[in-house]
Amino acid sequence: MTRKSAPRGKAKGPAPSDGATSLAGLRAASHAHRLDSAVGVVIDEWVSVVPALDRDVRAIAARIARIDDRLRSRTSEALKRAGLSDNEFRLLAGLMRIGPPYRGAPTDLAGRYVPVTSGGLTGLANRLERRGLIQRVSHPSDQRSNLIELTGEGQALAHDTMSHFAAMEQELMAGLSPVDRARGNAFLSKLLHSIEAALP
Repeated sequence: MTRKSAPRGKAKGPAPSDGATSLAGLRAASHAHRLDSAVGVVIDEWVSVVPALDRDVRAIAARIARIDDRLRSRTSEALKRAGLSDNEFRLLAGLMRIGPPYRGAPTDLAGRYVPVTSGGLTGLANRLERRGLIQRVSHPSDQRSNLIELTGEGQALAHDTMSHFAAMEQELMAGLSPVDRARGNAFLSKLLHSIEAALP
């Protein structure tokens, strides 16, 4: 009597490959390489008409400008989502950074936290006050002037917006290792000192 063979299970397909993931990574890397190569193309074009141009210095400046453009683009999206202008957020953030009770004099806030005059700060404060994000309170030692203070709603919006910025920056720099970040910060610190020292 012929023994029947046990029924075979359904044939399994090949194990999932990480090829698709690798391909996506290669495409992303290729795209990033093309974007960075554009800097080289621009520099080559400039060198052809200004032979004395320092390629390395121009490349550093061009890459920083490109990074700044990308960061500003994403930052503006977050500010639009919060319904704030750049200077309005700077005022809220400045008050937040001062710490409890999150208040300051217009003369102290203008220039240091917001790049406007004390007169320009008045317009910003008026708009934020109408939204209930800040309030004016009497100065404890000078009854002729007021302080600007964050409300609870203003604190929440400043915190949420800054958290959004931080998450965005983390996402954009996810490709950097801790060592890369440390080296990048060290270089940028030296570059900033060099630029500041060269300015009048």
